[in-house]
Amino acid sequence: MDNPSTLLTAIMFVTVLSMGIGNLLMACAEIAGGQRQPPPERLHLSWIILLLLAMLNLFWETTAILDVEDWAFLNFLYMIAGPMVLLFASGLIIAPVVESDTPHGHYFSLSGRFFLMLAIHGAWLLGLDVQFDALTPASALDGALLALFAVLAFSKSYQLHLAGNGLTWVGFMASLMLSL
Repeated sequence: MDNPSTLLTAIMFVTVLSMGIGNLLMACAEIAGGQRQPPPERLHLSWIILLLLAMLNLFWETTAILDVEDWAFLNFLYMIAGPMVLLFASGLIIAPVVESDTPHGHYFSLSGRFFLMLAIHGAWLLGLDVQFDALTPASALDGALLALFAVLAFSKSYQLHLAGNGLTWVGFMASLMLSL
């Protein structure tokens, strides 16, 4: 890693990603400590935990940045766009329930924007695969999750969101297995 632009890109990538991870960890600490009242419903909590795991996985993939020899400013911006979207998504999904809302109503009040951000992140992942000429079976899985998130962004069906959560957990675990 003799190129300083590679180091700067990796540092910014990790910094933005770390802020989102910190957001989620602090929210989980509040929930676990009983300080967040009312606590999020199970579905909402499942998305928080899944987002945390996905961000930790992306953090682990930072080493791929170190293989890039030459960075242009637009490539840098594109590279940090994914962690930025996840940072925004983390801030949204952990927002506390306002007094006039129920946990169920709160989840659906923010789910559209949250899943839109996840769909944008999925498109970003596919763009990275194209940019690095690394289309794999995991890319197809990312495309399927992108489509699922787009559907969930516009759905208010609790059953569909439950099914989508289960499918996302399966997809995330499958993606981890494919990367071994």
